[in-house]
Amino acid sequence: MAGLGGFVKGGGFGYLGPMRLLEVALPLPLEALTYLPPLGREEEEALGRRVAVPWRGEVRVGVVVGEGEGRPALHLRHALAYLDERPLLREEEIAFLKAAAHHLFAPLGQVLADFLPPMPELVHRVRLFPRADPGLLPPGLSALRDWQEAKGFDPKLLDLLREAGVLEEEVSFRPQKRVLRLLKEPEEGLEEAPRRVLEALKALGEAESQAALARAAGVGVGVVKRLLEKGYIGLLPPEPPRGRGPALEPLFLPERPERVNGGRLRERMRVLKGLLEEGDHLVLFPEVGLLERFLEGFPEARPYHGGLPSWAREALFQRPGGTVFATYGGLLLPYTPQGIVVVEEGSESYKLPSGTRAFIPPLAELRARLLGIPLTYLSLVPAVEVLERKPLRLPVPKPRLLTLSLKEERGWPFTGRALALLKQVEERGRQAVVLASRRGFSALLLCPDCGYKPTCPDCALPLRFHQSPPTLLCHQCGHKEAPPPLCPRCGSPLLEPRGPGVDWLVRELKERLTLPVYRFAKDGKDDLTPLLRGEPGVVVGTTALLRGPVLPGLALVLLPYADGFLMDSDFRAAERYHRLLWALTELRPGHRPLLVLQTFHPDHPVHRALEEGEVEAFLWEEKALREALDYPPKVRMVKLEVAHRKEERALALALELLEALRKAAGEEEVLGPAPAPVPKLKGHYLYHLLLKGSTERLHELLAHLDRRKFKLDPDPFRFVGLLED
Repeated sequence: MAGLGGFVKGGGFGYLGPMRLLEVALPLPLEALTYLPPLGREEEEALGRRVAVPWRGEVRVGVVVGEGEGRPALHLRHALAYLDERPLLREEEIAFLKAAAHHLFAPLGQVLADFLPPMPELVHRVRLFPRADPGLLPPGLSALRDWQEAKGFDPKLLDLLREAGVLEEEVSFRPQKRVLRLLKEPEEGLEEAPRRVLEALKALGEAESQAALARAAGVGVGVVKRLLEKGYIGLLPPEPPRGRGPALEPLFLPERPERVNGGRLRERMRVLKGLLEEGDHLVLFPEVGLLERFLEGFPEARPYHGGLPSWAREALFQRPGGTVFATYGGLLLPYTPQGIVVVEEGSESYKLPSGTRAFIPPLAELRARLLGIPLTYLSLVPAVEVLERKPLRLPVPKPRLLTLSLKEERGWPFTGRALALLKQVEERGRQAVVLASRRGFSALLLCPDCGYKPTCPDCALPLRFHQSPPTLLCHQCGHKEAPPPLCPRCGSPLLEPRGPGVDWLVRELKERLTLPVYRFAKDGKDDLTPLLRGEPGVVVGTTALLRGPVLPGLALVLLPYADGFLMDSDFRAAERYHRLLWALTELRPGHRPLLVLQTFHPDHPVHRALEEGEVEAFLWEEKALREALDYPPKVRMVKLEVAHRKEERALALALELLEALRKAAGEEEVLGPAPAPVPKLKGHYLYHLLLKGSTERLHELLAHLDRRKFKLDPDPFRFVGLLED
């Protein structure tokens, strides 16, 4: 049957002489795999096209990232079909994928999986090759004599037939959604009925079907059909969304800076407008909420993010250009903009939680460098990593700040002065935000007699107390249990909640104020419509409030326990806190709500910087400290995480990694191994090693290790949590 391989669309053993080979990257944690071209299409251009290939008994879609020529080994298989008429990715995008994989210490396929938009649905049909003997088919597969949908058959069985060279296959993307859109304006002398159709379509923008358009115009479907035949309207992909609202007045600069910081939000948006005034541009945002806020002043911008339907992302990927406002996936769009702008480059939301775990701003810089275009960072507060860049500093309105020392003030969770300020908000009919560092009612339950606190059986963390209904919940693994009526250790009935969360603060405020009190957190958001109309009230929430709607009457922002945002277990904690406080000053753009911090550290350098209205001074101090410690940004850092259900085994694996590094690494290049800040999560004991050095040096060190024994986090931002696949 080997001879049949030269005739069928998929399968077979290939030709005996030298032929073209394809390097195909699948969106999986693998390096590129080698395939033969689809049979009968050996001479076609392949680089950058999506291609369907057999892989482990299934059909997968990948991208051709390289081509070569050689004598194929017998184990090599033919790709089944090209899925694009022309390359989806250019050589520039493929070069970026490879450079990003090197930067992230990750396989090429994993980078592709992170940045490529979702694939359209596949149409896969199969049948027995007409000249093949039907007797080769196993019992019950007689239907394969005619074309059938492949999904009704066992993939492994189909793969056996494919390898035998008796399976004919057709693979393509399912046609994308089409709508009716106006192609040309009505001409003079056009009859009334067709003119009404064109006017209705112009008002609608697009119509789902001929019948829907006919109903909207009050005519018969035949009128729409004739306009379709005459080319007045056409069936085209839906128009991807664009920005909205009146365009901002641009603020032009004499030369393009490498970073823009300070100012008010609207000023930074005007600077951005000036940077984007002519040509194509790519603007990156850490999250959709901020992107949507900027869109309101940029009607010309085209959004690209994970919240859009797949057809919209596919459409923009097929026809990129203009000004694109994107989240991280926009870095792979196949076009060359005149420049890239990264908004709020220090935001932790740029850190991917899984896959390559990339931090996006350095990859934006990599992309700009490979394309030979300028890059500008635009933010209220610069990241420590970009301080050395040529700046444009906009004047910053000095925040209105009040720090209340919890060492001196009385009252908990609200001090007397904090309550007095909330009462003023109530009396004046204004709005306030109260920001908590945790969800639920309290951080834990504590027995004051013996110190017992209920702890998660699978995580080394106290269980959070939720009051409605009374529940103890682990926010890491989801473990739930009922609160004990008595202390299990000493029998005391005095188990007390400690560390107020959102629900505790809501209860306290409802008891002390007559104002409406709303809740706004990741696990539940009240309807804020009355507040958006300008009615008075208080919102209690987590940092989800930073991505919420703008409150028009906001007068007070209160952090009852500001230190809860500062006491994170990583070296970026103070910088993160600094950025948070400045972000809170912009909760009501154009105004200066009073920011009140209840803290045990009123003299912290972050607080002093805020009091002085100084955005950068604290960050330069941080940079100097990190350089003294050989920490980023002076060097790069990667975190190696070892996890095992047995603590002694986890420690042994971590020590094995250290031993493998001893001969190659200097003492200053390796930190650890040490238990993670939370040493047990989801039933696994965690140990960390930190490697420091340049990208090339880190590659040298990692070459000494078995990558199957640990998970790698490049440029880590958090040290609490279990790295997920």
